Amino acid sequence: MTIIKTSFIYASFLCILVLCSSKDTEVNNGEKVNIVAFGEGRCSDTSFWMKWHWLPMWRMLGSTGRINFEYHPFGIKTTCVDSDSGDDVVCECHHGARECLLNQLQACVIEALPNFEEYMEVVTCIQGKQNISMAAEACFNEPSKLERAKMMSCADSRHGRKLFSDHENFVAQMAPEMDWAPWILINGKRYKEAEEDLWQFLCDRFIDPRPIHCPKKIIY
Repeated sequence: MTIIKTSFIYASFLCILVLCSSKDTEVNNGEKVNIVAFGEGRCSDTSFWMKWHWLPMWRMLGSTGRINFEYHPFGIKTTCVDSDSGDDVVCECHHGARECLLNQLQACVIEALPNFEEYMEVVTCIQGKQNISMAAEACFNEPSKLERAKMMSCADSRHGRKLFSDHENFVAQMAPEMDWAPWILINGKRYKEAEEDLWQFLCDRFIDPRPIHCPKKIIY
């Protein structure tokens, strides 16, 4: 009986070790965490995530130098094809034509400010606005590296539509199985937890040593 009990305890201990090891394999030990997000300009879930998860997380952890971010304004039920004449791009978006224009405006901003540390605040500001006029008025305030008139012109042009359509290539490369927006990849893998509690999830599973900017309690 004693031998059986000892064997059970030993087996349980090994099981705990395996579980802990499988969880710890995601920890990045000083390396940067690469986050790639796909979203839609008038999607309420994308808007909520960007404003209440992504942006607060960045303001807490951005100064650590441990985060890389990449945003693609292209979601589900969205298509872009060359026009019949071949001299333009025709796009249809999940939430209608106004969403396409917002996505195109975000794509123009990302082209103009390729460094995510510069474009993320502007792209987040544009997100969820009723239309591009309201977005431009709210998000391109002087002084700014972005000229309001130039960004508006880009968004409603063939160039803007082409920039937007180019983001579809990243869906094919990185997230071919995407069926939800926002779609969040961390180091190349989709985690639903990142949609629900990004700051806590990154701190618990990906950032080691744990910075002082992280919550003390470990949940994941």
